Amino acid sequence: MLRLIGAWAAVLSLCLAVPQRVRGAGNTLAIIAAGVEASEDAPFVPKNYHFLPGDYVYFTFEITGFSVSENAEDDVRSISLAYEVTPEDASGRPLTPSERGTIQTTLAPEDKNWTPKRRASFLLPPFLAAGEYHIHVAVKDAVGKAEVARDYPFEIGGVTIQPATRITVENFRFLRQADDTTPLEVPAYSPGDHVFARFELVGYKLGPGNAYHVAYDITVTSPDGRTFIEQPNAAELHESSFYPAQFVPGSLNLSIPKGSVRGEYIIDLRARDLIGNQTYELKRAFSIE
Repeated sequence: MLRLIGAWAAVLSLCLAVPQRVRGAGNTLAIIAAGVEASEDAPFVPKNYHFLPGDYVYFTFEITGFSVSENAEDDVRSISLAYEVTPEDASGRPLTPSERGTIQTTLAPEDKNWTPKRRASFLLPPFLAAGEYHIHVAVKDAVGKAEVARDYPFEIGGVTIQPATRITVENFRFLRQADDTTPLEVPAYSPGDHVFARFELVGYKLGPGNAYHVAYDITVTSPDGRTFIEQPNAAELHESSFYPAQFVPGSLNLSIPKGSVRGEYIIDLRARDLIGNQTYELKRAFSIE
């Protein structure tokens, strides 16, 4: 009698169990309709479009081929997706923290062709060198036990640098005005002018939190070899950031007295890496005519 009761209990337990089915388990999980945008919901940027450091990058994508869990008793259909979107450099290092999200929802019968769409936006770091970067997208389907990932390239313009293992000065250029973007081919000035120049510091060592700490001194000698202008510790720059600064911009602004002797003047720029305990010296000439 006890065995018979146990057998009937097992049958009753099976009858009460809620049957579950997974529809679309054989589908291929995919990221579609994805691309990089210059503003939200704008057309995808062309291949020759260049973002600049400090710009916002926008990204849109859709997900298809996911599996659906179906409850045969009450016809409830549900999905469970997770995604992660990250802007990265060519080596796969994140430029900013990732944007993560989940899509867990129930579907109505009319939703059989629905594809979830998501957006993300990122503020680019300020000191990124020109080159190719990409948005990395990874999606996981918990119902179908599937994963997919893709990269979407984009270009950053602006400053071009050569990687260095020791502190150095690159792209030194004389300017007519402080905000000029085109360097002078012949750095010639008149008495009473201001001498403007810009350059980039690269190759410095980083501390905790991707911190840099650099400084530079400026000395100018006149045509007779005497010290004309001296600016010890003309600038001291330090900061930390999520993504390590690929360069640190530097500048100089020299006021030339009206009675200055005409001839060739030499700028002696001495860069100092205060974390790596390194120095680098660069000399550049300009003339007063």
